[in-house]
Amino acid sequence: MKLLTLTNRYYMVSILPILVMGGFISYTILKGIINREFNEKLFAEKQQFIHEWHTYDNLRETLYLNVGDKIEVRAVSHDPKIKSVLSDTTMYDAFEKRLLPYRQLKFSDKLHGKYYIITITKSMLPTEELVRGVGEIILILIAGLVFSLWLVSRKISKKIWTPFNETISSLKNYQISSSTDFHFAQTAIDEFTELNRVLTQMINKSKSDYVNLKEFTENASHEIQTPLAIIKSKAELLLQEGNLKQSDLEDVAKIYEAANRLSRLKQGLSMLAKIENNQFEEVEAIDMAAFISKYLENLEELIEIKRLTVNKLFHSKPVLILNNTLAYVLINNLLNNAIKHNLEEGCITITLNNDELIIENSGRAFGGDPEKLFQRFKRKGTVTDSSGLGLSLVKKICDIYSMAISYTIQGETHRIALRF
Repeated sequence: MKLLTLTNRYYMVSILPILVMGGFISYTILKGIINREFNEKLFAEKQQFIHEWHTYDNLRETLYLNVGDKIEVRAVSHDPKIKSVLSDTTMYDAFEKRLLPYRQLKFSDKLHGKYYIITITKSMLPTEELVRGVGEIILILIAGLVFSLWLVSRKISKKIWTPFNETISSLKNYQISSSTDFHFAQTAIDEFTELNRVLTQMINKSKSDYVNLKEFTENASHEIQTPLAIIKSKAELLLQEGNLKQSDLEDVAKIYEAANRLSRLKQGLSMLAKIENNQFEEVEAIDMAAFISKYLENLEELIEIKRLTVNKLFHSKPVLILNNTLAYVLINNLLNNAIKHNLEEGCITITLNNDELIIENSGRAFGGDPEKLFQRFKRKGTVTDSSGLGLSLVKKICDIYSMAISYTIQGETHRIALRF
């Protein structure tokens, strides 16, 4: 959820109860004012009715029938002692053909020794329509006010948060490997200015660390390569000497193998560093079926040494946009993994679908969690001729191109599934 949406939601949640309560209070006050007005009219008509009731005997019936909307006089046998009782009621109106609201005043009086209960009733239809109209106006005002506040808040918030959005856009488009200097747009808002200042410092520090790491990686790779080459060449010369003891030959062979392993380790770490530093930005369209077939041909000698059976099940020919070097590292490591950790006279099955590459190979049972083999320096069992970086490189490349990879083992069947 966007911050602007969340802010407006909080505004509306805070304002709506206040507006609704204000509208209810306004309606209640208006209703109270109208009731007081009606009460005053009813009491005034009561005084007028009593005056005329006791003064004009001949005109009594005509006068009291015209005082209110409706006056009912009912004789009783004893004194009910009703001073003044106000109440609301509804009565059927023949003209409107429906029940209408009325306000009535009931009291008792004595005339010529007889007791009477008099009820004066006034129609509240005009005032009810007035209250309804005022209520509708209040609702319209509340809705208009809420919409206006939401619209104004949205416009103002968008304008205020424009520098922040520009900062986010600049960060998204920035590449740490770029040689150009990085600058944020100027803003008059102090908080965003401070944010941009801190981010600029962090970026400059990160870029400096990146350059230093890149130089260190390149220098280390270059400096290590020379002594490794010397060690390997000297070991080869010693192995070719015919006057060494068997034990000496074995020691020299171990030195040669260790140098080879160190060389592979150096290459793997160097490749990981380059991948993490985004040094493979160039991409191209790669036909995965042709790409896999090409590198299978390069590995035919290793396949023949182990007498492996390779089954290619290419159901489609997907084309992926990848860096050529990274694509080579990806496929080469997956195929080498399937060959190196296979059984003698085992099999490899390569299934290629439109959105998935599956490589299955026979191999020894593995008791651990196969997903951990994607971590650095994790090896299967007691294998010593592996640098432990092959599948780590594969996982890193998959992460760069948002591809999902999984490793499962069922008995002696190892399965790596790569979803594009």
